[in-house]
Amino acid sequence: MTAKEAVPVRENEPANDDASVIQPIGFTPAQVSSGGNKLLLSPKAIAVVASLCFGALMLVYLLVARSLIFETQPADADVSVSGFALRLGDGHLVLPGSYRYTVSATGYLPQSGEVEISSDSNSRHAVKLERLPGHLQVITEPAVPVRILVNGAEVDSSEGLAQSIPAGRKRITVLTERYLPFSKEVEIEGLDNTQTLTASLRPAWANVHITSNPAGATVSVEGKILGTTPLTAELVQGDRVVDISLPDHKTVQIPVPVTAGVDQTLQTVDLAAADGTLRVVSNPPGASITVNGEYRGQAPMDVALASNRRHQLRFFLDGYRSVEHTVDVRAGDLRDLNVDLTAVFGDVTITSSPPEAQVFIDGRLAGIAGETFTLPTRSHTITVRKAGYEDYQTTIVPSSKLKQSVRAILLTGEQARWSNVPAEITHGAGGKMLLMRPSSEFTMGSSRREQGRQANEVLRKISLTRPFYIGTTEVTNREYRRYQRMHSSSHTNGVSLDNDSLPVVNISWNDAALFCNWLSARDGLKEVYRTERGRVVGFDGSANGYRMPTEAEWAWAARYERGAMRKFPWGNALPVGKNSGNYADSSAGQIVPAVLRTYNDNYAATAPVGSFGPNHLGLFDMGGNVSEWIHDLYTIGTGLSTRAEENPVGPQEGDYHVVRGSSWRHAGLTELRLSYRDYGAEARDDVGFRVARWVN
Repeated sequence: MTAKEAVPVRENEPANDDASVIQPIGFTPAQVSSGGNKLLLSPKAIAVVASLCFGALMLVYLLVARSLIFETQPADADVSVSGFALRLGDGHLVLPGSYRYTVSATGYLPQSGEVEISSDSNSRHAVKLERLPGHLQVITEPAVPVRILVNGAEVDSSEGLAQSIPAGRKRITVLTERYLPFSKEVEIEGLDNTQTLTASLRPAWANVHITSNPAGATVSVEGKILGTTPLTAELVQGDRVVDISLPDHKTVQIPVPVTAGVDQTLQTVDLAAADGTLRVVSNPPGASITVNGEYRGQAPMDVALASNRRHQLRFFLDGYRSVEHTVDVRAGDLRDLNVDLTAVFGDVTITSSPPEAQVFIDGRLAGIAGETFTLPTRSHTITVRKAGYEDYQTTIVPSSKLKQSVRAILLTGEQARWSNVPAEITHGAGGKMLLMRPSSEFTMGSSRREQGRQANEVLRKISLTRPFYIGTTEVTNREYRRYQRMHSSSHTNGVSLDNDSLPVVNISWNDAALFCNWLSARDGLKEVYRTERGRVVGFDGSANGYRMPTEAEWAWAARYERGAMRKFPWGNALPVGKNSGNYADSSAGQIVPAVLRTYNDNYAATAPVGSFGPNHLGLFDMGGNVSEWIHDLYTIGTGLSTRAEENPVGPQEGDYHVVRGSSWRHAGLTELRLSYRDYGAEARDDVGFRVARWVN
């Protein structure tokens, strides 16, 4: 009872003085722990506030978060996402940012990755899991060890179980000895499951019956002994070689094509007696051996001989007398035969020019030229050597019945080099060319006092030393048309200039130069003339290809003879010699205004090249027939110099080129002279050309 409580008074109860007085009692306030705070909100209020805050946060999360959905194969794959990701239906609700994920399913390889979630849109990803490899258990009927191939490649297997085969459709091949291959398409389901494949195997062999005479021979195939004859053997299909052997008899090999399931009986094999062996040694070694006329080899060697018959053996070696032996052997015998050969000699006399050269025989110094040497009658290499000269070398086989001789003509280095250069060649268009090796100084042109001389025939001192080839004839229509198939030399006053054997005409100097370049390329030589857009703009004086003769070369080839210069093609005086060449004769009277009335060459215009005799060097038509384009550009000299021009080739630039030699149109004294010079650039019906080339 507290101080504020009163004691109830019952009715009709006598008053009590003590009871009517309210007496205070002692009061002790409740104790509160020091430092404590009094709660402002009740627990219920706090719970409400927390719920509101959580709801607000969830609202913000729902407004900001984006959905992340994975479309997986298989569809029931488990998806885990790193960080705070709220699973929502088939996907997750996540805040923008980077997340790692892992997709896994039973029987599949897990797949992990990383996705970036933006604040702009939701994210959807497709993930296809790869099935785990499967396993294949092969069961064969009958049960035999097997090898297993998957898509043609052998895989590891144990007792018919091939593990870890990638899922998918596979060609399974089962191989085993003595059975045909078994092959089948199988869908490997993977998922770490094991499938079963039953393979019914068919035999791959056939029965082959083998007999021999005599019987009891050993039969083997590929080194494996199968038994003795008569024998029925199981041979695996394919091309087999059956060996049948018997002591003291020759082993017989029989090719047997075997087809599975097709039995066969071979024809009885007759076994011949074995060969005997003759071990042959010759002195000296290396003797050739023939047996009954058949070459067998060189001693020392083992010679197999058919047993129980006689054989004729012959031994021969260069420089030795042949030896013959008659031999017979028994089956399986091994005998030795030693053969001594007797040397045979012959005499060889060796001389040289110049004399007293050293003589080497088979690489060894044997003596001095002029001696007679006694040599074995076999092939010997003879070398004759003298200082300042190239070696002379030949081979000889001396004879015991005939004395032989060798005369060595020794050449200097220069002579030896030129001996390997052909004196005549044929170029790719078919024309012949002769080698010229001038070493001359001469005067080109003519004296002012010479009758018929022109002002452009200025005297020039020339030194010509560079070797060259020059065409024996002028280039023909046939040869030129190998370069320009449609070219026509046309005609003059109805007389044809276009026959194959006639010299080509109606071509410019540029046309002739381009023909030379074409011929050089055809024959694999360096082109002489430099061109731009089909026009010649210069030349290469070091090139070895075809060109036209230089003026100095032409003048030397036409005029120079024994230190003097010819005046006319036929000599040094008029009249024109008979059959000297093709000039403007009486037969050309209807074509040209001036002719040689007392001369007739029977050709009104051009003549076939080579119709008249060659000059002293073997060159045709150096005068007459057609005039010729020359390599050099046209210039007129200033007079005779005290110093000779060495191998001149003319300038690199100019408008016109030199023309040399008379033609079928010429009958005048001026043109018939070999010193006559003309010039031009354009085509004419009486100008052709011949080819030349330097020899480097």
